[in-house]
Amino acid sequence: MVCRGVAKLTTTLSQKRSMALRQAGSIVNRFGLLGIVLIAIAVAVVAGQVYLTHELPRPNQLEPLKQQNGNGERHEAKRVLIQEALPHQVAHGGFTGSTACRDCHREQFDSWHGSYHRTMTQVATPETVVAPFDRVRLSSRGRDYLFTREADAFYVTMVDPDWEAGAIANGVDIERSRPPAVKLRVVMTTGSHHQQGYWVSSRVQNMLRQVPWVYLIADRRWVPREDIFLAPEDAGRHFAVWNDNCIVCHSVAGAPNFDLVNIKVSTEVAELGISCEACHGPGQKHLDFHTPGIERLTSKDPVVNPAKSDHRVSAEICGQCHAYFKPPDMEAFSKTGYAYRAGGELSKTHHMITHAEVKSRTDEGERPYWSDGTCRVSGREYSSLVDSPCYQRGEISCISCHSLHSSQPDDQLAKGMENNLACIQCHTDFENRIEAHTHHASGSSGSLCYNCHMPHTTFGLLKAIRSHRIQVPRVMSLSNSDQPNACNLCHLDRTLEWSAEKLLDWYGQPIPTLAQDEREVAGSLLWLLRGDAVQRAVTAWHMSWPPALEPSGKDWQLPFVAQLLTDDYSAVRYVAARTMKRFPAWKEEAYDYIGPPSTRESMKRQIVTTWATTASPPPAERAGPILLEAKQGGLRFERLNELLKQQDKRPTFLPE
Repeated sequence: MVCRGVAKLTTTLSQKRSMALRQAGSIVNRFGLLGIVLIAIAVAVVAGQVYLTHELPRPNQLEPLKQQNGNGERHEAKRVLIQEALPHQVAHGGFTGSTACRDCHREQFDSWHGSYHRTMTQVATPETVVAPFDRVRLSSRGRDYLFTREADAFYVTMVDPDWEAGAIANGVDIERSRPPAVKLRVVMTTGSHHQQGYWVSSRVQNMLRQVPWVYLIADRRWVPREDIFLAPEDAGRHFAVWNDNCIVCHSVAGAPNFDLVNIKVSTEVAELGISCEACHGPGQKHLDFHTPGIERLTSKDPVVNPAKSDHRVSAEICGQCHAYFKPPDMEAFSKTGYAYRAGGELSKTHHMITHAEVKSRTDEGERPYWSDGTCRVSGREYSSLVDSPCYQRGEISCISCHSLHSSQPDDQLAKGMENNLACIQCHTDFENRIEAHTHHASGSSGSLCYNCHMPHTTFGLLKAIRSHRIQVPRVMSLSNSDQPNACNLCHLDRTLEWSAEKLLDWYGQPIPTLAQDEREVAGSLLWLLRGDAVQRAVTAWHMSWPPALEPSGKDWQLPFVAQLLTDDYSAVRYVAARTMKRFPAWKEEAYDYIGPPSTRESMKRQIVTTWATTASPPPAERAGPILLEAKQGGLRFERLNELLKQQDKRPTFLPE
């Protein structure tokens, strides 16, 4: 009950503020980038104390003003309220905004304007909101939500997120309390490609909290925020704050301006979304350089062009967001944000969190790296690229393959980089001997360089993504979160021993010490059934990957993928369900990865039973490794269940 929580709050507010500050520093040191998110919870602790010890928050604080003199005045009132809640867009530090680039660089402006970088963060309007708000009623984890639209404004009625965050932080039994409901206006969106999230104004001045639901664009459905990330089911509710987390990579030159002592937030950005000056640097000096009548202070145009920069400088421009990092000075960051500007030295402003640092922590939840040090979290491509020989001994950078201005928005691959040209542009000696090198037919998926050297072993956005640590394929044992190898992610029906023997024969790689299962059971099934949450998700994705189905066959995967329909992790279940629906017989079957456990279990049994009566027996040489009886083609349930009992249950959280 609330009163029990209030009884715990007898410590003075000033003491609590000091405690929150000390805890904030400890959290950041321990948890890295996740600590930035937890700083917001530290603020929520104090905010929660204010509201729990004084008064409940007043509802409808962001309701639009009543119409007085016509629709025009009412619309203006709504616009002003949104602007008051949004981060202040300020032209500081020489930033001018993207519109200053348009007149002289129209072609580049237009190509950027059509990218998902631009729409990363937007003001909530009928043009930018993609989810339905037509009185949509949703429920999750004991909470009800109502999404509504009134003219051009969008609202969510829900339990006050400030109250709930503060209550949880202070140990209040929220299940037995009477939480206040509020109707809050959605003022901002993030994302427009795969999913879109929505932000409402917090009771703490100008702090934005995320609505705990996300809209999956391709699926056309609302999903609880907890069910789109790879995290344990019991991780608890999370109340994301934009100002000290998303601001880093979803805006230009973001400054949180958090005053944790006085409980005040006055966040500033140069521009919402990722615009020209994020990659080219502040534009004012560039404008002055090209403006007649203004004295030139330098003989060189100060604008930064990543294509004409050293490969390390160029890659760091992307690495300011696409890496796994934390602030070297949390106090400075909470006020002014990161000081990095395009062309600067990233190591001076960002502390890159390495595999060695993560491995040394006592916390076992956040596991963003494979055991060999390869980053396995999406959006952290720089952290992988810098560990590649092509970067360390060569001159590869992000724009060796990607382009913002001459590409399609999806993946932003430069023209011609969808094939081996991406690698042959540097490795010219392989151009006329691809087949001799790959030992696969020329033109086949097995002769595409990146299928072997950049396999899909990164996870995020509910799918497997190519690793950007360019490596030679090598077989590792299943233990200790070892990275799946490219060979067995394509040859799903083969054992690790089979792949190791091929790599020995073709490239002289020594065969590692392998356990009995790794010599007898298909590597894909070991990852799928015994692996940790990331291994399971990545392998489930490959079970419907066309290049893998071609050499492996596609008539045996379903009963194994079905085992993940009841997985402990929502994200793993989602991937398994998407794989299942790519098989024609199950395309239209109703399965909800966040539906009742009983219906998920029922679907699993139905798939296994149906498959057993319709599948054709596999070739004898393939049956054993994929746990099928050679003659009848039935499942070897005893062996399958043995592997499931050995599943890696260590808590896993990927900090996307």
